[in-house]
Order: sequence, then C-alpha cells, then structure tokens
Amino acid sequence: MSVFLSFVAIISLALASLSPQASAAGVAENGSSTAGRPTIGNYQRQFLQAHNEARAAAGLPPLTWNMTLQLDSKRYANELRIRCSTRPLYAWGTDGIYGRNLYKGTDKRRTPAEAVAAWVSEGHWYDLKNNRCTAPEDQSCDEYKQVVWRATTQVGCGRHFCRASFNTTVAVCEYYPPGNRNGQRPY
Repeated sequence: MSVFLSFVAIISLALASLSPQASAAGVAENGSSTAGRPTIGNYQRQFLQAHNEARAAAGLPPLTWNMTLQLDSKRYANELRIRCSTRPLYAWGTDGIYGRNLYKGTDKRRTPAEAVAAWVSEGHWYDLKNNRCTAPEDQSCDEYKQVVWRATTQVGCGRHFCRASFNTTVAVCEYYPPGNRNGQRPY
C-alpha cells in the first residue's frame, strides 16, 4: 500500500506541474505576488527571505518561491516528523531532480529563519578559493553550498513538528536546479 501511495503522490506532483518553472511564484519584496501567481504565506516568506539574505551576502541573485517544490518538501517533512529524524528517506521520487536540505531543531518550535541559519552557518567552514570544506568529520558544507548555489533559481520548503515531541521541528527545502555538483564551486 505504501508503494502505491508513493506512486500516486509522485504522479500527482508531476501533474501539478510539468516542470518546476511552471509553478514558480514570483514574489515582490513586500510579499505580494507577481505575474498573477498567488501570494505566499508567512512561513514561506520567512524561508525565502532567509535564503535570499544569505545569497545577497555572497553577491548572488535572489531565489523565487516554487509551489511544486513546496509540496514535495512538505510531504518529505511529514514523513520525517513521524520518526522525528532527519536521516534521509531512501527512494524518494524526486531524488536527483531537486537539491534538498534537511533540518531538525529541538527544545522549542523553530522558525524557518532558524533552519536556514543552521545551513548558512556551515559557510564558515567553506573555503571558496580552494573549493574545500574544512568542517569537522561529523559536519559538512553541503547545505550551505546548496543555499548559495549560483545556478539554483527556485526554492520551496516545508516544515512540521514531530509527533513524539511537539517541541521538535523538522524542515525540508528543495531547490531547482539542484546544486552541489562535484568539482564545481557554488559561486
């Protein structure tokens, strides 16, 4: 039954938009929609603003919000909240199609800005000149690099509170086109 539901969800996602470009929501600085797209909500705006602040600090253009990526991210986050874990799910239908960052915050309900800040904080370990990560063995620079990947133009995120602990937040952001290409600099 689980395989069937996954298949139905993937087909529904594909039908919702034939490509991520088709559901990119143009959002003005004040949060109003552009090009006739719907206005995004507060938590989506917080995710988008935090991403775009990090990108601006690196001299990169802003991302736009993508409803297809949001839908897939919310579904992924919903699965993570069941186990209250950020261990990646295997055989997710969009693996390799989108880039993905995972976050788990404990002790209180975390905001979208806190999730993005955790990924961006990895940037202090990234050596752009040598395209090298100097993070400790149990850390990485991958989430930071995905946030600031120059070729990425769209983001969509979802967040849920864990079933077992309502003070634990899991968040997922997906990116299109995906970043973290081996041997390439993010910007």
